[in-house]
Order: sequence, then structure tokens, then C-alpha cells
Amino acid sequence: MSISHFISTFFIAATIFGFAKSAVAADEPVSAGYSLQDLLITPTRIVFEGNMNTTELALINRSDKAHTYAISFVQARMSENGEIREIDKNTPPGPNDRFADTFVRFSPRRVMLEPRQVQVVRMMLRKPADLTEGEYRSHLSFRLIPSAADAVKTDSVSRGIQIKLIPIYGVTIPVIVRHGSLQATARLSGLGIQTRGNQGKPALALTIEREGNRSTYGDMEALWKAPGSKQISVALTKGVAVYTPNAKRTMLLPLTLPMGSELHGGQLHVRYSEQVNGEERVLAENQIAIP
Repeated sequence: MSISHFISTFFIAATIFGFAKSAVAADEPVSAGYSLQDLLITPTRIVFEGNMNTTELALINRSDKAHTYAISFVQARMSENGEIREIDKNTPPGPNDRFADTFVRFSPRRVMLEPRQVQVVRMMLRKPADLTEGEYRSHLSFRLIPSAADAVKTDSVSRGIQIKLIPIYGVTIPVIVRHGSLQATARLSGLGIQTRGNQGKPALALTIEREGNRSTYGDMEALWKAPGSKQISVALTKGVAVYTPNAKRTMLLPLTLPMGSELHGGQLHVRYSEQVNGEERVLAENQIAIP
């Protein structure tokens, strides 16, 4: 879907139904009067590959207040449990780090969005002629800039000025550049059912093992076939990535069973699949017997 088509569809839906949840959201509001759910970013992942050298993304202010955002590249690594951790800018890159920010340009770098206003950010890839084959990744950061009115207020008692220290909050999306003939395979291992730490509800623990010179990205689905019953989907997590150079990622997949059901007997089939040219391709699958 093009950015312009998305924007038109978004505002039609907003008018009829009200705003849906943000594609990039925080679990909780980050300050009084602001939540990261106020900012909609689409798409939430940029991949330059093949002959692609330009793209764009849209920012939409879903709140009823104007907000200003600073846009910049940051570097981040993925932990073994899938957490994205920003790297301090003074930390030198590791031997396996390949960052994309030096050959991806974007504009604008600062935007002020009125309520329901849309801003398109344009991106351009300029790969050097001697670029080594491989996958490169940086993260595009969108940081809220507090207004002067939020940072300074008058003390009505002393008639003085109080300065408030307001943290700058933001969200990031990955920007990936793939150069050359890249391949990746995956395997699912360590499957096991857990109930501890999930409010007594069952969850599937597993490990994604990745091999190759590119990351994997796809949907993780668990399908349960109870004895004498049809197979049903009991878990679906979209956008599961294992970034280079990581060789594995552990995860816990909460299982949602039909009302009144308990996880006893049968087989639990797990599938990790990606979208290739609009078609599903299975990256890895495995199954576990349920006692």
C-alpha cells in the first residue's frame, strides 16, 4: 500500500470509527498529557534490498495537541530474549556490528505536527561502490521534544519561575540495508510448556536458531490439535525478528485456549513464517506432544 493511499484510508476510518491504536505504541502514557500512542508511524520497518533506493514513511499525530519530534539515527543491539537495547553513542562498534546510518539519508529531521496532521519522511539509500556484502541495520528514532510551556511554569505563590526536568521520550523503527546475495535459515528448538510467571496460564517457551548472513522476520503461530478435535490456533505473535549477528532468540508465547478448555493431550504445532512477495513462506516449524 502506498503512503498516500494509507493516509486517505486512515482519515476515512478515523472519521467513521475514531482512531485505532497506534502501530508504534507504549504500554503506558509517558507523561501527563502525552502518550507514545499519540504518534502513528507507518511502516514500522524499512528494508532496502534489490534495486530499491528510495522510500518514505508517514507520521500522524493522533492527539488533540501539537507535538514536535526530532528524528535521528541511533544504534541498537538485540539481546538474546529479543529486547532492543540502544547503544551509547560513545561506545565503539563491535566486530560484528554493521550499521546503516552512514549511507541512508532522510528528510526532514525535525517535525511539528498539529492535531491529526500528517508528515511524510523521505529516505534515500546511497551505497558506496566498495560496500561489503551483508546486512546493515540502524534504528530511526522519533523523540518527543517537550514544549517550552511544559518545561517552565509560574509559581503562583512566590510569583517566581519553576523549571521542570522533562524526560524526552521516543520510539524507534529498524532501517535495514541488504547488499549482495543474502540467505538465512531458522530452526525452532527447546519447545516446552510453562505456567509459572504467566498468571498460571500456559505459555510455550522456545528458541529460534538463525543461520546465514541476514536477519529473519516473520510471524510465530502455535496450533493445537486436541484428541478428537480439529486443529485450532492458540497463539499468534507478528513481527518476530532475529537480527544479525545474533544466532538465536528465546521467547515465551502465551497460549489462548477456548473458553472452558485446558491444555491436555494432543499435539502443539509451531510455525515461524515470513512474507515473500505477498506469499507466506515457512522459515521453520516444530511440534511438541502435550501430556
